[in-house]
Order: sequence, then structure tokens, then C-alpha cells
Amino acid sequence: MKPTGIPRYRPASFVLALALAAALAGCSQQLSKTFDNTPDPELDRPGAFPNINVAGSQPPGKLMTPAELEKATGSLKSRAGQNDPRTADAARKASEASNAALEKTAATHAKQTLKDIQSRCGEPGADATKCPQ
Repeated sequence: MKPTGIPRYRPASFVLALALAAALAGCSQQLSKTFDNTPDPELDRPGAFPNINVAGSQPPGKLMTPAELEKATGSLKSRAGQNDPRTADAARKASEASNAALEKTAATHAKQTLKDIQSRCGEPGADATKCPQ
């Protein structure tokens, strides 16, 4: 006996097609917002973004007077004299240890790397220029 009426899979496919159409409509709306190429009015406002790359002109902002420059330099020098010598000594020791480790790596890295490369000679993809001939 032949079933009459609409088969069960058609309403499900209809709902799926409707959901897909709604999702695509939302995506196209978002894409039109994402790719909006209208010019930004803020970029056309005069004086908002000074061109600092013009040769021979004064850069934007206020230049320091010689008295202000001398005062700022003196302040920086006085603060530099207040540094804790223990902090500088600890930094120096850490730097020396780091430098020693780097020097050791530099002395052995080339030989070890060449040895690793040559151990792969004969394998597919090996660098033939580094293999003994």
C-alpha cells in the first residue's frame, strides 16, 4: 500500500532550508557592515592628524626651552645617582651568567648542528651539500 500525504522527511528538510536561509540572511547583513567602504568623516577633519613627515617644519607639540631641558636633564641625572648599587651588582652578575651560557652555546652549536645534519645523510630530504662526498 502506498503512503498518502507528505512524507516525513519533507517537513524536516523544509525547516532546515528555512533555518539556512535565515542564517545566510544574517551573514550577508554582517558582511555588508564589515565591508563598509564609506570614508570616515574624522579622517577628513582638518588639523586632526598633523603630518609629522614634512621636512623642514616644526614637529607638532611644544619644544622645551633651554631652561626646561636643563632642569629635566638634571632631574634625570639626580635620580640616576640614587640607584641602589646592590641592584646594579645583581644585574651585572645575572648578565655575566647569561653571557657565559651564550658563549658556551656559540662555541659548541655549529659542530653539534653539523653533526646532527650529517647523521641524516642518505635519508629522504637530507641536505646533500652538508654530507661528506
